[in-house]
Amino acid sequence: MNPRLWKEAFFYEKKGFDVVILSMWHSKESLKKDWQIVDGHLIKYKAYLNLIPGEINPLSLFFYRLRKRLAGELQRLGKYGTGWAISYSPGLMFKKALQEDAVLYVAHLECAFYVGRDLIKAGKKVIFDFEDWYSRDYLVPARPVKLLKAAEKYALQNGLFCTAASNSMAIALKECYNSENKITVIYNGFSIKSKIRSNFIKDEGNERIKLLWFSRTIGAGRGLELLLKGLLVCNAGIELHLLGEMKAGYLDFLEREFANQSLHNLVIHPFIPHAKLDDFISQFKIGLAIEENINDNKRLTVSNKILQYLQAGLMVLASDTKGQREVAELFPGAVTIVDIHNPEALAMAIVQLSKKKDINTCQQKEKFESIFSWEAQEIKLNSLIEKFL
Repeated sequence: MNPRLWKEAFFYEKKGFDVVILSMWHSKESLKKDWQIVDGHLIKYKAYLNLIPGEINPLSLFFYRLRKRLAGELQRLGKYGTGWAISYSPGLMFKKALQEDAVLYVAHLECAFYVGRDLIKAGKKVIFDFEDWYSRDYLVPARPVKLLKAAEKYALQNGLFCTAASNSMAIALKECYNSENKITVIYNGFSIKSKIRSNFIKDEGNERIKLLWFSRTIGAGRGLELLLKGLLVCNAGIELHLLGEMKAGYLDFLEREFANQSLHNLVIHPFIPHAKLDDFISQFKIGLAIEENINDNKRLTVSNKILQYLQAGLMVLASDTKGQREVAELFPGAVTIVDIHNPEALAMAIVQLSKKKDINTCQQKEKFESIFSWEAQEIKLNSLIEKFL
């Protein structure tokens, strides 16, 4: 369950709604983490499809996987898109959602956007959240882009209201689909109740520059390969800390890259619960938000990563995307934009940022809270609910 979803779920719970989250369950480990998030809340967390091995008939699991793979092949070979190329069973999601008979539905992610159209046709009120620009992301041949475009256009034209993760994305969506309807920006910020330190913790006895990069998963295509090219030409010692769940085989790649680099050091941390994330982040001075500018979604989005760094009082080294610049313009003293495809520029920016005077975290905290905190986003969501319901 992604952070944006549960933050919105908790908001609706506070508003007095009986909240039901419909999701697809993949693994016991992920499900355990999800239950920890909703623990202590009255939210009902249900599976419209349970694919956890051992909890589903093996033949059924084989069927769902085979059908999705065939749908992907049809899309790849013949450009024939079906809902099964989006997810394992959109029809089952629609059926289960309809059974809830909710006064309001909130669609997150691709499958929910696809199903949201059918819910509206069934007379339901649906909100659509563009956390990502789905038809402009993960552009592999098996992805049913035309179906996703149609779902997005329908959402903008017929949704009760729509939200997006950045102003840059909201503007681009309106221009792409020629929509006159307003898209409200809901940033991926976190609560002001999260801890923020008043002073940096100094690296006593550590001659290397400490850098932090975190995500739920550590793998290729996240900017790390470009960072390593920058480290190759960096004359200052770097201690790179990566926090997250390692994708299969990627640790071997990282260890090979660092094996012959006595100047730099790599430290891996397993992913930790969000409640403990702020304390961990606050150990560092520099956070890396090095999203690759590989498609319109990556170019326009504002990730929760850059916001979490700012909230914890870090200085941020960010890749040159429109979404990141949207944040940098508001925090010019804390965010440094760099071309991550230029190894020399990247190495120079790291060294310069390490020598930069510590920022005023109190001033940064106050400004952050007014723009990016989750409380600021809840005010906007509340106004929308009061207006449309």
